[in-house]
Amino acid sequence: MVRPSRALVLFLVLAGSGATACATVDLTKAIQVTDVQGGWYDNGLKEGKNHLVPQITFRLKNVSAEPITSVQVNVSFWKDGEDGMTDEVILQAISSEPLPAGASTEPIKARSPVGYTQDPGSVRADLFIHSLFKDMTARFFAKRGGAIFKLGEFKIERKIIPTDQRDAPRP
Repeated sequence: MVRPSRALVLFLVLAGSGATACATVDLTKAIQVTDVQGGWYDNGLKEGKNHLVPQITFRLKNVSAEPITSVQVNVSFWKDGEDGMTDEVILQAISSEPLPAGASTEPIKARSPVGYTQDPGSVRADLFIHSLFKDMTARFFAKRGGAIFKLGEFKIERKIIPTDQRDAPRP
């Protein structure tokens, strides 16, 4: 009978305990959504009409004492007063490269392809006074190791994101 070496046994024990510790991190306490900015992105023309969609830019900050890896973020967009979400964007927010304690990610952008259309030539900001317009809220969920954690929710501001700032990273 072949017996595993002590080093191999120690390695397996440590690897197993690390995986368990990693899976049990409460992401609601370990990361925060920060530097949130949102508005309505001019997505060009859709079926001959101006197409405006909700966009939100944010960072994740590691507020724990340990590095964090492999976190997916689901940003769901909800029209105020409606029962179901309008759309959801799924992003790999923290890769397998560890985010150190106290550090923040680069800006992360979530843009829904679902929004509103207007007649061409309309003033974009008139969208906000249209009788069919409903404000939207972005709800943030982190997912890792099969567990889902609610991180918060933020209103999408009633503003048009200027063309020169649409794809520029936020500080």
